[in-house]
Amino acid sequence: MILSMLESLKPLYTNTLRPVARLFLKTGVHPNHLTLLGLLFFIAGGALSARALWHWALLPIIIGAFMDGLDGLLARESGKKSDFGAILDSSCDRLTEMALLGGLSMYYFHADRFRFYGTMLCYAALCSSVMVSYVKARCEAAGTFCPRGLLQRPERIILLCIGLLTGPLVMPWILGAITLLGAFTVIERLIQANAGSKKSIK
Repeated sequence: MILSMLESLKPLYTNTLRPVARLFLKTGVHPNHLTLLGLLFFIAGGALSARALWHWALLPIIIGAFMDGLDGLLARESGKKSDFGAILDSSCDRLTEMALLGGLSMYYFHADRFRFYGTMLCYAALCSSVMVSYVKARCEAAGTFCPRGLLQRPERIILLCIGLLTGPLVMPWILGAITLLGAFTVIERLIQANAGSKKSIK
């Protein structure tokens, strides 16, 4: 459901960012610079989360998420798409989640409530998220079909933002949901990859 909603909003999202991308195009900013800038915003969001400034953390995270969409659009508009740019973008995507979940784990590690469960759920959510991306990367490297899956990075970021907005009592439930839905997505992708590899052998 969330995936279908995001897909339907994608044209609006792209059309909104295109004028901004063209503005950056005139200034000569390279898409890779926006990728790295987006990572810095997520690191700032993670640092604010660690200090219990969750509502303040939402601002740099939202800006970082827009940067994440803007770099690819700028690369297409400027004709500067490259293999290295794609690798950098994918690497920074992983680092942004590590920064945010790392900040949340630091918060729970020093918190009075949910200290153990909050910290462990942050770790579990991170492992689940990394595995979702890893399976996709391995499938693409092997030339095997990989479905988009139930819970991808945009959905995970949205869920974490909802958790930051609602507070420390709700966040463990969201972290648990990310862990379970991420594990389901990994299994879903592995099953489809297995079916796709058997078809290619035939």
